[in-house]
Amino acid sequence: MPSSPHVVCRLVLYLKELMRWNEKMNLTAIETEVEIISKHFVDSLAAFKIFKPHPGLRVLDVGSGAGFPGMVLKLQAPELAVTLLEPSTKKAAFLHHLVGTLGVPGLVIKTERIETFGDGGFDLIVSRALKADIVLRAAPRLLTPGGKVLLYRVTPLVDIPDKHKILKQISFTLPFVHVPRTLTLLEHCNG
Repeated sequence: MPSSPHVVCRLVLYLKELMRWNEKMNLTAIETEVEIISKHFVDSLAAFKIFKPHPGLRVLDVGSGAGFPGMVLKLQAPELAVTLLEPSTKKAAFLHHLVGTLGVPGLVIKTERIETFGDGGFDLIVSRALKADIVLRAAPRLLTPGGKVLLYRVTPLVDIPDKHKILKQISFTLPFVHVPRTLTLLEHCNG
C-alpha cells in the first residue's frame, strides 16, 4: 500500500516531532533517523501486508508508546477508527500533541492499562510492545465476534496459545537495519 506525498509529509513531521520530544523524555530508545524510519515507521506499515483497511474498521493499538503502530496506520489509512491505549501519561501527552500537530481527526487516546481497559467492540487489536499472552488474554473481552489480533514479533510464533489459531504469519527483514520481523494474525476460538 504505497503512501501518498501528503502521508509522507506527515510522517516526516512525525519523525521530527519524535526526535525533538525524545531529547526531553524517553519516547523511544532508538535515536537515529534511519533506525526510527525502519524500526518504527516501516515496521508499523507492514501491517498492511496482512490486513486490508476499510471504513469503520475499529483498531485498538495496545501499548502504543510513541504511536507505533496505531498512529502510523491511521495516517496511512484515515478511514480506520483507531484507539491508542498507552498507560504512560508522558507518552499520551506526546500522542495528544501529535494529533494536534498532524491534524488526525477520529483518533482516540486512552491512558489506561489493558488489564483495566473496559471498552470493547474492536475488530482488530495490534501490539508491538506487550507480551503476546497479556494481549491474547484480554482479547476476547475487547474484540467483536470474529475479531483478530495482530502481533508484531521478532520471530514466528511457534507455540499457539490456548483457544487461538494462527490465520496468517509472514516474516520479513526490515530495510536499512536488516532486522528480522514477523507479523502474526490470530483469531480467538470459542470452546
